[in-house]
Amino acid sequence: MKINKKTILNVLVILLWVSIGSGMVVLLVSAVKKEQSKLCKEVIVEFKDDLPFRMLDETEIEYTLWPAARNNNPVGKQLVNLDLFSLEKQLEKNPWILDADLYIDQLNQLHLRVEQRNPVARLFTPEGNSFYIDEKYALLPVKLSDVISLPVFTNFYINPSLKTASDSILLKRIVGLSKYIKSDSFWMAQVEQVNINANQTFEVTTQMGDQLVQLGVRSDWQKLFSKLKVLYGRMSAEGNWSKYIQIDLQYKDQAVCIKRESNYKIVDSIAVIDTTLTTPINTQKTPVNKTL
Repeated sequence: MKINKKTILNVLVILLWVSIGSGMVVLLVSAVKKEQSKLCKEVIVEFKDDLPFRMLDETEIEYTLWPAARNNNPVGKQLVNLDLFSLEKQLEKNPWILDADLYIDQLNQLHLRVEQRNPVARLFTPEGNSFYIDEKYALLPVKLSDVISLPVFTNFYINPSLKTASDSILLKRIVGLSKYIKSDSFWMAQVEQVNINANQTFEVTTQMGDQLVQLGVRSDWQKLFSKLKVLYGRMSAEGNWSKYIQIDLQYKDQAVCIKRESNYKIVDSIAVIDTTLTTPINTQKTPVNKTL
């Protein structure tokens, strides 16, 4: 039987494609086996923020993922079994971790890139419990190794799980005032603590002069503290930082003060025309109109 050349060519083409297919299957299986055989060589913890302090360390971060570190740490184990997405979500359950990214490099090293939350104030409840609040209004647990200096707020009473719209406004005011105080070294040194009253007004206890400074429910911190600095300029010039027992800043363009030595709480009304230290301040013996 005579075989056609075209038939022979077709057979050869088929055999070629079968060989190529078989080779690709072999390579694919080999690649899969090689990938499955890759072992984790090292776990590297990195911080992707530039905060000047650390409330987290490598040990705590790894413990968040692998509580029984000796048994569960992936070093020496197959990388293919790592669920990076689940590990990221597990890391973000740590209240001090804002964001986490995990990846494996070409050297088979597992990188844990973590962004730490940035606390802006320390809060104390009426019962004496304490925690921090960050820029995004998250409440953070206090650690025994704390060395950070932050504005202090007392009488904090909000239950995060039962937070109301009014509570959200209060949290925003706490964060705003804290950031303002932190931005000025003078106020960081002068403000001892801020007490939160039941009606959500703020009152500040000072270091120098020992006055109680009433801020009311206002949030225009620049105006309030500029007005207080004007008053401090006068007190400094007189050399009498203890002249007043209370300073009320919540009224528009006024600082209403109560003298320390007055048994009857005679009120000095100090009209502040400008917010510069050189502005003259007019003192009257009768209260001024307390309009906001």
